[in-house]
Amino acid sequence: MSVMEQNAVEVPRSRLSYSAIATYAEQIAREHGVTDHDGHVNVHELLAKLGGVVEVDDRAESLEVRGAGDFTVIIPTHTSQLRDRFTIAHELGHYFLHYRAPESHRVGGPTSTFTRLGRNTAETQANVFASNLLMPEKPFRAVFERLSHDMAMVARHFEVSVPAARVRAEYLGVLA
Repeated sequence: MSVMEQNAVEVPRSRLSYSAIATYAEQIAREHGVTDHDGHVNVHELLAKLGGVVEVDDRAESLEVRGAGDFTVIIPTHTSQLRDRFTIAHELGHYFLHYRAPESHRVGGPTSTFTRLGRNTAETQANVFASNLLMPEKPFRAVFERLSHDMAMVARHFEVSVPAARVRAEYLGVLA
């Protein structure tokens, strides 16, 4: 075994199914009172209620946790507000699924730094969390119908990019 293999740390990942992650994300938004009557979630308010702060920097999108209720979401200087909203939701996914989760719900040891570098199970799980936090299923379906399937308008309503809204619509099976 090489030194690199001996020192490798397994990236923590959740044992929750994608469906359970979806339910969990929506539950967190409800419990913290950051969802309006139309399903729009205020991620900045949620972040503040949890003790997190945003730092805009030239580093990669990431999460640095110092302890429960004390963490920083790093957002690059060159990204859009829509991307930043998704990044905050994504990093909150890491916080809840991979840092705060009880050991019985997690594979791998706890870690305090999460950087979006590539694709792995933990990154996919954080994306599932973010999508469900920002675009909860029932409100998404209702807005999608009310706005006559206009993806640009749906994306604008939830303050996400059109590709993010399209992926959500495809996942929910509402696109023809």
